[in-house]
Amino acid sequence: MKPILTIRGGNVVTPTGVLMKGTVVIEDGRIADIRPNTSALASAGQVYDATGCWVMPGMIDTHSDAIEHEMQPRPTSRFALEFSYQELERKLVSQGVTTIYHSLSMWGENSSNDFRKNQSVKDIVNRIANLRQHDHLIHHRVHIRVELTNDSVVPFVEEFITQGLIDQMSFMDHTPGQGQYRNTDVQKKFIMERQKKTEEEVNAILEERKNRAKIADAELQRLADLAYRNDVPLASHDDDSIEKLDRIQQWRGTISEFPVDLAVAVEAKRRGLYVVMGAPNVMLGRSHSNNLSAQEAIRAGVVDILCSDYYPPAMLRAVFLLVSQGLDIVEAVNMVTLNPARALRIDDRTGSLTAGKEADLLVVREQAGSPVIQNVFVRGQLVCQMNYLSGTTRAALSGKGAERIEA
Repeated sequence: MKPILTIRGGNVVTPTGVLMKGTVVIEDGRIADIRPNTSALASAGQVYDATGCWVMPGMIDTHSDAIEHEMQPRPTSRFALEFSYQELERKLVSQGVTTIYHSLSMWGENSSNDFRKNQSVKDIVNRIANLRQHDHLIHHRVHIRVELTNDSVVPFVEEFITQGLIDQMSFMDHTPGQGQYRNTDVQKKFIMERQKKTEEEVNAILEERKNRAKIADAELQRLADLAYRNDVPLASHDDDSIEKLDRIQQWRGTISEFPVDLAVAVEAKRRGLYVVMGAPNVMLGRSHSNNLSAQEAIRAGVVDILCSDYYPPAMLRAVFLLVSQGLDIVEAVNMVTLNPARALRIDDRTGSLTAGKEADLLVVREQAGSPVIQNVFVRGQLVCQMNYLSGTTRAALSGKGAERIEA
């Protein structure tokens, strides 16, 4: 008999609505049925009571550089990938992320970050491919970010694509004076703070970056065509003009990440591109680079996807913050589940609570206005459960400690 799991009594967020006090039946790791009430429950298997909670799909993070920070939390502290990978997925599952696209930047040999040099990225990609074959809590994918000034990157990316090692690719350009860093003062401040350099040193760095050679257009088109033939979704990054949207469509890209002003975001949406904004931007109410506010773009109806960018805990909180501001919960949840699944072409197996799909789902309760993960299931298996204590009581204390608190 196939394993059966029933989650009952929760408010089930489907792609088109909410089933209040609904029931989700899981068989053999897949969603077998979704019912609008708790009647006619499966008579066999485990039953989880989700009364008073939201039941929603596991979140899909399309763009996260968290693995880099996990490997190098301080400039002089570096940990092995295998250790960092395992520790990061423990954090991610507790934050409700069930599919992660590790975003690995390829800046080339000029990068001050060793993890972003071509050979280092190749090593990380191959090791992640190996780790994916072992026991894991969540689904791991790879998103390669190709810096346009890295003119030695092409053979590396060709190998990644032809060997089936990557699941998403984006073209990005951090040349000073355009894109994310149209305001070079913002870029200068960021480098000074992150790398602890003087203004004179940073001015020299920016000048060198301005003069770097870029990948030839024909080479970029060749990479884009190779990605298209191998079903690797392609994104642009920090679009700041209509001309950049023209280029991504010429490359047959389908995703516009972090457009830097509203007019470009509106046009990207009009053209049918998936528009991605950062969940930290939603939480902060602004872009950390002083570009487009995600909340403003969402109010304009032009955002399809929220990703963690650099801070995974923001994803679930951003969803519930938007709901508290009046956004429909289905629309908010779809931004971190179904829409990214569609953009990355995995919606046939995940991204929504739909019969036949893998049972990646969250049970979330609200506490003092904040979302709290209660259970996380991946392929129908309980991989995370958190039981919060109700608070410190006098019975839990003893001796002088209790007397001091009481006083």
